[in-house]
Amino acid sequence: MKLAYRILAMLASAATFAACSREAAPASASDEAAAIPNSTQTSTSSRGPMKSDAGDGDAGGSGSEGDRASPPSSPSAGAEGAASLVTKPTAADAGEPRDGAATDAQLLTPLSTAVAIVGGREIPIARDGATSVDPAAAFRVEIAVHLADGRMALHDEQDAMVASSGTTEIGASWTSYRLVPEGPLRPGTSYALWIDGAVTREAHDPSGRAYGPVVLKLKTTGERPAAPARKKSGRPRP
Repeated sequence: MKLAYRILAMLASAATFAACSREAAPASASDEAAAIPNSTQTSTSSRGPMKSDAGDGDAGGSGSEGDRASPPSSPSAGAEGAASLVTKPTAADAGEPRDGAATDAQLLTPLSTAVAIVGGREIPIARDGATSVDPAAAFRVEIAVHLADGRMALHDEQDAMVASSGTTEIGASWTSYRLVPEGPLRPGTSYALWIDGAVTREAHDPSGRAYGPVVLKLKTTGERPAAPARKKSGRPRP
């Protein structure tokens, strides 16, 4: 009996030693190779998706739909938003008349010639400032457009129209005015030549386009005559 117990004890010790040896043994190469993909996948998921150079998904080609990079937004949406801020120029911005209401737009009257005529000699009239002229001068003005309802008139310091005679000549693309005052102008006095519309303030061409008035300031030479003395009113003394 004692011998049998010893044999059983030795077998149990051998079994225990074999079990301990298997637990302490290093993992095999096949086990390590099988564990490598799992650890790599876990590490990739913890860092988030990695984009390839072409921008197609993550580097490992795996992972859930939430880990994949969302597609870039369409560039047309940004382009359309920027285009909506651009204002295209209209005909009115370019100085051209628009259809219908454009006939009321006021354009700059193209003045080509303005002269005072004294004894057959022509003296240019400045567009800006006052031009000195002889009291016996006549006037000629040419416009580089056909004005169907234009006119030229001479106004004094009170803006009253000075009695004058004149002529108007009209060509396909020009208008010429000539004005002769009925008498000599007052020396040392300011006057103004007005080129405007005969019916409205603006003159119009045959197509209906409106042109703003032109005002040319004049100052006659010589000494301004003294104003007549005013008579004193009152009752005579007894």
